[in-house]
Amino acid sequence: MKRTVLKTILTHILVVFIAATTSFDAAAKGLDKLIVSYDIEGAGVGTQGTYLVKVTVIQKNANDVELPLKLAAVHGVLFRGFSGERQVQKPLAGSAAAEAEHLEFYTDFFDEAGSAKNYASIISGSITTAKAGKNYQITATLSVQKEALRKYLEDQGVIRSLNSAF
Repeated sequence: MKRTVLKTILTHILVVFIAATTSFDAAAKGLDKLIVSYDIEGAGVGTQGTYLVKVTVIQKNANDVELPLKLAAVHGVLFRGFSGERQVQKPLAGSAAAEAEHLEFYTDFFDEAGSAKNYASIISGSITTAKAGKNYQITATLSVQKEALRKYLEDQGVIRSLNSAF
């Protein structure tokens, strides 16, 4: 009888593990489709409460560049951090582990209908496009609203408040 109970428990654990792994993998693939290949670096000093960053995305067409640039800028500020001439900014959300921990939230957040794009704006006249093999390399300077972004993520319970350590 003990063996049957143990088998049942192990079977349930295995089923839960497989279901969790499958949904995590599907969500991760969904997020990968939204965030294109990109580079991010500091682009000087922004106004108070913002970061000024230079983002380069690589994509197959030169159309519809605004959304990928904005998503890459916000993603970079959250999970990669960036450095510039006189600055090094750590990732706002901590690390890529934070992205994996809250993958479902970030998948929705970075979706075309999500709100990530609302935290970045392209500096007028800063977009440049260059052909790079079969792809296009699109570069722009963007302003990312770091304080508003941090407040939103704290309110959603995705990142801890700066005051939570005290």
